[in-house]
Amino acid sequence: MIYAMSDIHGCIDALEKKMENVNLEGDNRIIFLGDYIDYGKNSGSVLRFIHDLQKQYGEEKVIVLKGNHEAMLLEWIDDFKKGLTPEMGELVYDSWLKTDSEHRYNTFRTLVKKEQLEQLLEIKKTASFGKLNVTAVKMLLETNGDLIKWIRLMPSFYETPNQIFVHAGVDEEAEDFWKWGTGDEIFLGKFPASLGKFCKTIVAGHVGTGSIARDKSFHDIYYDGVSHYYIDGSVYKHGKLLLLAYDEENDKYYQIENGRQVPIHKFEKYR
Repeated sequence: MIYAMSDIHGCIDALEKKMENVNLEGDNRIIFLGDYIDYGKNSGSVLRFIHDLQKQYGEEKVIVLKGNHEAMLLEWIDDFKKGLTPEMGELVYDSWLKTDSEHRYNTFRTLVKKEQLEQLLEIKKTASFGKLNVTAVKMLLETNGDLIKWIRLMPSFYETPNQIFVHAGVDEEAEDFWKWGTGDEIFLGKFPASLGKFCKTIVAGHVGTGSIARDKSFHDIYYDGVSHYYIDGSVYKHGKLLLLAYDEENDKYYQIENGRQVPIHKFEKYR
């Protein structure tokens, strides 16, 4: 069995609850499709949970892919870890920390110690926002540098003989050459979601299934009936974290709900 989960966004309770339905014995494995941080209140706990799970079972059984939110975090760190330079310009005012500050440092506060956050908030009263970014990066690397190194090593996709697991999608116009024709801006940020026939089955997150279905009440796995399974249920908004299970022996896809394997059918709005 291959399990897949995506867009956990700091919702540790939902993750722990859903993992009760995952059996990693034998050849079973789980693939996490990215976006572990932001929006929810426990991004640090989500990262640590998945990090420790991979350490326990190994990289062959717990595959952890990068999402666009992890990429934005790394970009922010790389922008400010060497200090301020004059050419940074608008980077200071359009940084990951600026966005997080608008949500009461929802993610940052889970990646540093309590006293570090208090210190940063005190510095904020007098320091420039540029200096604030530099200080925040230093704090994060001091406290959770191991997690940042781990995030850097996350691949952008995972391929099986018949499937591509990816955060957002691939360049489908490249067809069989998708691996060479797709950059991280597509792997991690493709929008809108593709539908229809492709040379491999794609399992992805990134875009909420309600948006793809054009039905705000829909938060289950979206299957287009051909080649695409989308598994972002917007858990941080609606509380539903989706878990896909693929039965390799019988070539069947299921949505795991309350311990039950529910067969996934093509989405039909009015069925």
